[in-house]
Formats: sequence, structure tokens, C-alpha cells
Amino acid sequence: MGTIMKNLTHYYHYLNDDLADPRTNHFWLTSTPIPIAIILYVYHRFVRSWGPKFMENRPAYNLKNTIILYNIVQILLSVILTFESLRWLYIPGYYNIWCQKINYEDNEVERKVIHYVWLYYVIKIVDLLDTVFFVLRKKYNQVSFLHLYHHIGMCFLGYVGTKYVPGGHGIMLGFINSIVHAVMYSYYLISLVKKEWVRIWWKKYITQLQILQFVLLTLHFGHVIFDPSCGYPKWVSFVFLPHNIFILILFTDFYLNEYIYKKKK
Repeated sequence: MGTIMKNLTHYYHYLNDDLADPRTNHFWLTSTPIPIAIILYVYHRFVRSWGPKFMENRPAYNLKNTIILYNIVQILLSVILTFESLRWLYIPGYYNIWCQKINYEDNEVERKVIHYVWLYYVIKIVDLLDTVFFVLRKKYNQVSFLHLYHHIGMCFLGYVGTKYVPGGHGIMLGFINSIVHAVMYSYYLISLVKKEWVRIWWKKYITQLQILQFVLLTLHFGHVIFDPSCGYPKWVSFVFLPHNIFILILFTDFYLNEYIYKKKK
């Protein structure tokens, strides 16, 4: 028994410390997987069990003002990440769009990179509030498998990206996703503040934008596997691609059922 515990401890330290990027391994919510595991467990239990049970004999909460503020914060954070990626990485040509290895140099840009990678990870945790709001407003139909899988998966990928591979090729994921989220939360904000401005086709095209995002990211991470000259770790693609392809299938299935098959009925 003592030998088993010793080996488990050894492998834990190897995975948690030896393989981690020392620049980010001490960051909040990154140094150990325990906090994010607890957050995701509580999140899943709340939206699937505790929350609906709590709301069973209560009227839906009116969270309009809270959600308006939440959407504004999400838009601002998404715009900041998009702008900073363009300003420091892609417009100056500091990062190669096609293939970018992780740069471990201690300079101003790379210090910004690792901190923005961590910020993106924290934003994915904040995104979990989307589902909490659904539950408190009794919009249980919105709490689909696609919704939960996407949110939990992005938190997991955010943790892995921040802890092990902050920067390099993976920055494109945060860049593209931030653009999509800026559009998406702008739509949510307008639908709350000025509902009469909303057009029925907006939601359809936002879903198309989300699908395009996953197609681009599949190509972006997929070619790394077959490019021997790319210095970005290939294991990241093997971790990311199954999740991305699966979520692409789920979003495509949702789009077909919602906007194609419904019209034929």
C-alpha cells in the first residue's frame, strides 16, 4: 500500500509540477487541479440537481439588471482580448498565424501573453454563470447537453492551456473565441435592453458563426499534427481536436434541427 501511494504521489508531482510551465504554475486556480475540479463538480450538481430542487416551489428570479451588467463585462473582456491579440501578436507579425511555437523568452510581450492566457481561463469559469442564470430564471430547456459539455470542456481546456502551454499556437483559440463571444454577448445585451431591435435571423447567423469558429479551430490545430517543422507540442492537438470535433458535430446537429429540418415540417 505504501508503494502504491508513493508511486501515485510521484506521478501526481510529475504531472502537476514537472510537466507544468513554471511561468504560470503558481497562478491562481492553476497550481493544482483541485479548485477547478471542485468548481466544475459544484456547477454540474447545481444546474442538474441542487438548483432545480431549490427553485421547485419558487417563482423565477428577475435577473435582468444583473444579466445586463454581466453581458457588458463579457463584451468588454472579449474586446480587450481580441484587441490585445491583434495589437501585440498578429498585426506586428510577432506571432505566425499558421504555426507558432511557444516562446519562453522573458520579455514584455510574453509576460502579457501568459497573463492574458490566464485571464481567458478565468473568463471560461465566469462563463459558467450563463447556466446558473438559466436555472434561477427556470429556463431549464436552455440547459442542454451541448450547453453543459461546451462550458465544462472549455474550462478544462483553459486549465490545460494555462498550466502547460500558455502561448504559441493555442492563442488563436482565445482570439477567435473572443471575437465570437463579443458578438454573442452583444446580441444577448441588445435582446434585453432593446428587444425591438432584434431580428429573427440574428440568432441563426450567430450559430453559423459559432460553427465557423469550430471549423477554423479544427483546421488550425489539425495541421500541426502533420507539420513536422512546427515546434508547437502535438499532444495539444490530440487533446483539443476530439473535443472540438465533437462540439462541432453537436452545434451542426443543433443548427440542422433548429433552422433546416423545422422549416420542412
